[in-house]
Amino acid sequence: MTYSSHLRVIIVEDDLDLREETELGLRALGIDVTGVADATALYRELINKKYDIVILDVGLPGEDGFSILKHLRNSVQIGIVMVTARGAIDDRVQGLNDGADAYMVKPVDLKELASVVNSLARRLQAKMVERRRQPQPSVELTTAQSLPTWKLCKTHWTLVSPDNASIPLTPKEYAFLSRLVEKCGQPVPKAHIIHAFGGDLDDFDFHRVEVMISRLRRKGKAITGELLPIKALPGFGFSFTADCTLT
Repeated sequence: MTYSSHLRVIIVEDDLDLREETELGLRALGIDVTGVADATALYRELINKKYDIVILDVGLPGEDGFSILKHLRNSVQIGIVMVTARGAIDDRVQGLNDGADAYMVKPVDLKELASVVNSLARRLQAKMVERRRQPQPSVELTTAQSLPTWKLCKTHWTLVSPDNASIPLTPKEYAFLSRLVEKCGQPVPKAHIIHAFGGDLDDFDFHRVEVMISRLRRKGKAITGELLPIKALPGFGFSFTADCTLT
């Protein structure tokens, strides 16, 4: 990550006036900031651009802030500041336990918010520098640790589990998984999946994809004995949540 003048922040706030006010205020304080209204727009932004910190409201339409928080912590490296009207101690504890770096209760002074953001950026930068200073493992160990957990084989149309169990795939199953594996760990929007199926965004029946995914999950569980690492992102799409590669 890069910070200081290159610090990139994204705000998730459904109140348009408050979002614009926060954007303008942080920009005036020298922070590069983008605002979005909900989880779908956030995930789309994270696919297209690298951000260092997200300022996250809880009471959002669709997927709420706590759900977004958990997903981000499991899929990307990013600083997270919760800024919400939910100031009860249970909400604070939940946010911090789920991985928020800071939890602020509205109304928030913009100078204080900018201070928290910059302080968090410095802490994240320090952690990165510390990791770089730590002794690196041997070449052999690094190679072993970097081996992918799951493999999607384009030659034989199979998904191979960490235990080398091979799951045969139909053309549609392969088309679906190839999109997820290409963006391994990152959210893949429905539009990309529909495109992989050769469908039209305006009239495609996504229920067909959901039925196919249900069958794929049952087949994977029967062969490997475990759930496939496919995570549904309500209102947005899907992601493959384990290490993976396309071979």
